[in-house]
Amino acid sequence: MGKRLSWVGRSIWRHKYFWTLLAFVVIVGFVDSNSLLERYRLHSANNALRAEIAQYDAQYQADTRALEELRSSQDAMEHVARVRLYMKTDNEDLYVIEEE
Repeated sequence: MGKRLSWVGRSIWRHKYFWTLLAFVVIVGFVDSNSLLERYRLHSANNALRAEIAQYDAQYQADTRALEELRSSQDAMEHVARVRLYMKTDNEDLYVIEEE
């Protein structure tokens, strides 16, 4: 048993650079709080958030155009009042049909 432990010790000492490099790769790759695995997760989350920001930016631009159209056009305002708010003029009847 003593010879076997001695052989293992000598083998580790002989290949100390390999074991040091292996320990470094394991720590940097998987164990550390700034590991490559964690950096990949953060990169994926960052890309998802950037896509969400782009979506909200496009929605903001569309809403801004719609608001400008409402401010500048009487017909657009009347269309919104009739379609979305179910408003009517005095001489007409309004029937709302909802499909389930």
